Amino acid sequence: MKRNNMLTITGIFGMFFVLACNTTVNYEGVESAGKRMGNEDNELYGNAYVLGSDSSVDVVMEAVSAYNAKDAEKEMSFYSDEYVTEQRMEGMKEWHESFESLSMQPWAVVPVRLQGDDRDLVLVWSVEERAWKNGSKQTQDLFEVFPVNDEGKINGFSQWRRNRGDNEFGLSTGGKFIGLNPENEYSGRPFVFSNRGEVETMEKFLEAANNLDVEAASEFISYPLSYNGMELTKEDMIQEFASRESQSWKPWSMIPIKIYDTDPTSGLIVQSRAKIVRKDGSVMEFEASETYFFDLEGKITGVNQFTRAIPNQEDDSEE
Repeated sequence: MKRNNMLTITGIFGMFFVLACNTTVNYEGVESAGKRMGNEDNELYGNAYVLGSDSSVDVVMEAVSAYNAKDAEKEMSFYSDEYVTEQRMEGMKEWHESFESLSMQPWAVVPVRLQGDDRDLVLVWSVEERAWKNGSKQTQDLFEVFPVNDEGKINGFSQWRRNRGDNEFGLSTGGKFIGLNPENEYSGRPFVFSNRGEVETMEKFLEAANNLDVEAASEFISYPLSYNGMELTKEDMIQEFASRESQSWKPWSMIPIKIYDTDPTSGLIVQSRAKIVRKDGSVMEFEASETYFFDLEGKITGVNQFTRAIPNQEDDSEE
């Protein structure tokens, strides 16, 4: 319901500007509106906006048409020479080559100009559907700003986007947390990615562990450490590492997650291969699937670990 309300409000806003472009409409002598905000030292700070030119709209729509046709050369012909660098051109070609089809369909286009500026800002609301060559499909709601200079060339680009909820990828939430006790308050909530440095912490932790440096590794741990339900102290870690001659623990996948709409405590799902050589000559080689838990301070409080023997190379699909 909230999304529909927002679309209605945005639609009314867009219709207001479209109507304002019609020179037969008179808003009781209003010739400008709005205000440039932000940095007060900017020479244009405080200036109002006026409607821009329909010719700027035409330039942007031509560029959009070339974009939908996956014609990078033609699309970039509507941009200024300063904007179209060799790197940007190659990037645009690679972008187009990634898709079976592109369909950007604007539903509102409004040209405005800040008084004192030398360019129009063409504001574009649109829905874009993408069909990737790898089989994925994506639908996005877009709001974009295309600055068009007085030479009729686009010389910049800004974009804000939101994936629609029925997409197969690019979602902000996914999965479901149930819990061992389905009656818990978080049961049924989806997961989101976490971004509190869990991956970087794990890399530093494993580097210290592979060096058998308990002191360095302990900087990333909040003791007692829960390991498969057992509580380990720092002394337990010192004793365990003292029995090892060497260690090589190499992760090949790390995914930081948390339950949606909860405090910042998080988990890190780690897939890895390990080799431990003990001082008694015994050697352990295995694959590990682990979930590390992080507290509010970003320290490791526990780990649940499952291991298996390394499969034969001919059966190993993960290489």
